[in-house]
Amino acid sequence: MIISQKFSILAISCITTFIISACNPNTFKSNQDENSLNSSENILNLLDPDVKTEEQAFAKAEAALNEGKSENALFYFVKTLQFNKHNIKALENIAAIHSGNKHPELALKIYQEILTIDSNNLAANEYLGLYFLEIGQTAKAKDYLTNAVRLNNNNWKAQNGLGVIADLESKSAEAIAHYQAALAIQPTNPMVVNNLGYSYYLSGDEIKAKYYFNQALSYDNRYKRAIHNLALIEIKNGNFSNAVALFNRIMPVYDSYNNVGYISMLIGRYDVADEYLRRAIDESPVYFPKAQENLKTLSKLTPE
Repeated sequence: MIISQKFSILAISCITTFIISACNPNTFKSNQDENSLNSSENILNLLDPDVKTEEQAFAKAEAALNEGKSENALFYFVKTLQFNKHNIKALENIAAIHSGNKHPELALKIYQEILTIDSNNLAANEYLGLYFLEIGQTAKAKDYLTNAVRLNNNNWKAQNGLGVIADLESKSAEAIAHYQAALAIQPTNPMVVNNLGYSYYLSGDEIKAKYYFNQALSYDNRYKRAIHNLALIEIKNGNFSNAVALFNRIMPVYDSYNNVGYISMLIGRYDVADEYLRRAIDESPVYFPKAQENLKTLSKLTPE
């Protein structure tokens, strides 16, 4: 294998773009595009001229991936596309490597390309659904995630995502059904358990909500979302010291006091807010400007 260590993952990504752009026969190619594509293919040939077939390239890619060498794997998966631009497995792996390397936009383009070849591709539907959910495009997200569940009813990530969308649409019963389906596959996943609890909270059932938030913490006693949700319930019910104790699991005491003060302010308990924001400042007067800012906000909300 003759791959320069300086041949970066970004350079391979650029080559990937040119290779994939040739997949679509409807794409108009200028002379400059054709020259770039030819140049990219020449680079692939120069870096390892011994690879002569799609099967050889893919085998080397999988071997590199199994050894944890994602940059080398990416090179060989791209080289696989040089022989067969419609190799779904190579495209899936390229997209997964980019996603793992925190390049979501590159992964997005590749998964979209996969769907032009196979609209029933599970990995692409799942990724695109979760991607669009994360950026707040819930209508698109719902379409892709629904497809993912249709293709595989045991897809817990898609079920969880559909639960989040149902909660955003104020459809608690539907959300609960999706979370329960996800938990049938991932029964000890703290994120899903917490989401189920939050759905019960939104429906007004604080008893079940607390049960599931505590259940989430039994699987991960520092799971932040469950701690925040439990603390919110404790503050709403006037159990401020309990809320402080919960926050203390994951943050310093001055942050805990500030959080209790801030949430108390949001729900109209201005007297409690003032007390805990001042406690936060007393604990860390130099370091802690957040509580000072919250006190200023509180002063505008309370009558003289």
